[in-house]
Amino acid sequence: MAMTLADHLDLSMKTLYPAVASDYQWLLLQTLYTGSSRRAGIARLPINSSHRGLDIGCGFGILTIEMAAAFGCTIEGVDSDQKILDYAKTLAATVPQIGSRIKWVHADLEHLPYLPQSQDFVSARFVFQHTINPKAALQELWRVIRPQGLLYIEDIDDQLVLQYPDPPSEWQHILAAFSALQRKRGGDRTIGRKLPVWLTQTDFQVQWVNPVWQSATYRVNPDSDDFQWEIHRIQDQLPELYDAGLLTSDEWRAGIKALLDTNTQWAFASNASLQILALRN
Repeated sequence: MAMTLADHLDLSMKTLYPAVASDYQWLLLQTLYTGSSRRAGIARLPINSSHRGLDIGCGFGILTIEMAAAFGCTIEGVDSDQKILDYAKTLAATVPQIGSRIKWVHADLEHLPYLPQSQDFVSARFVFQHTINPKAALQELWRVIRPQGLLYIEDIDDQLVLQYPDPPSEWQHILAAFSALQRKRGGDRTIGRKLPVWLTQTDFQVQWVNPVWQSATYRVNPDSDDFQWEIHRIQDQLPELYDAGLLTSDEWRAGIKALLDTNTQWAFASNASLQILALRN
């Protein structure tokens, strides 16, 4: 059986992983781990080959690549981090048949280098949770999207999580510290519920809000992608967590030990991201 594009990209990301700088590895694991929700969102979008648009905060560029392949559209992956754009170019080079329809642009979300009403669509996946001025960012996206153009957002809300049994209390303390650090930086891990209201206030028409659930009953496995991603995304922030007084090295060691001690347990976990499609008035 021929390899699908999804299989090819997953394999390309796994091949790239050892060469990725350690502070970017958690994001690559997240890209792998959330592939099913990304592809479910793409399948619902009314985009066609005549459209041109932007993928904001594109990261490793997988959504950019998959949208170009799915719709035959012209798309630019935009990110404020040049290093991650270089990784995106490496991954895109493994899919040469769509390379001419993708461009990579180094730019900031609140100051995009595009003319007003120049884009048919914009996507932003897991971006707004990190955005210091989300309402200003929405205004900037409204500026560059043409009337009746599309804005597609996927983001998190940390209260859309179900688990049994509960994680160890030591690990829950670490998760609370991680959320506090993101708030301190100006981010928001409960932004999902707020975006439909802010979109309406920014003169977008919200077409649908779709929670996409990922659920599984599983034996906890420290070598699995989701387990490693959970550890890596926090481990990379330890110096800042310590400096901010949100966590101590003893608390980190205790949390990791408690988490690893669950590795023979069966567990259930279910979490959802919110996917939102809006039209620009």
